[in-house]
Amino acid sequence: MLKLFLQSLEEKGISISKEDIKTVSEHTRTVSIEKGITFMKQGVPVKRLYFLISGTVRLYVAHETHETTMDFISWNDFVSTFVYVQNEVPSTVALGALTSVTALFWEKKDIVFLKKHTKVFNDIENVMLDTLLQWNLRREIDFRNLSPEQRYLKLYENQPRVVQQVPLKYIASYLGIHQDSLSRIRKKIILKRA
Repeated sequence: MLKLFLQSLEEKGISISKEDIKTVSEHTRTVSIEKGITFMKQGVPVKRLYFLISGTVRLYVAHETHETTMDFISWNDFVSTFVYVQNEVPSTVALGALTSVTALFWEKKDIVFLKKHTKVFNDIENVMLDTLLQWNLRREIDFRNLSPEQRYLKLYENQPRVVQQVPLKYIASYLGIHQDSLSRIRKKIILKRA
């Protein structure tokens, strides 16, 4: 499983020495999370940094009467941040497993050690911060400039696995529309392609 993590780092332009691989592997653990489990709760201090090996998770905000889906993360990506773990900041969002999930994880003591004793964990933190900023900007631009149909097509193109596996109510929430509207959009797209 560490091999997939290392491949993902290479794809993000992060190189890792053989010495760092050994150190990282000694401080990396694996966890299996069942479908339906919320493994990072909103309002609770974040204790672990997760890297998703397999499965799909939903990043969401719980309100008093409903939940708003912020994003979907599938396969080979980080699903929590250094900032929250290092500072034990209460999470402003929740993470829930939409499928069975396998993930690597590091607790605060692991992260502190790895940042001190390897170059790679500092590089990972920088890439994650850049990715988070880009994600926020992209999401804001998409909501201002794209119609719900265009946002759905973009999701379908960029994350087809999500569209196939995730319940429509979560996709509709992500798009900022009602589930009935999503059904109409999907029918319209099918008719256009027929």
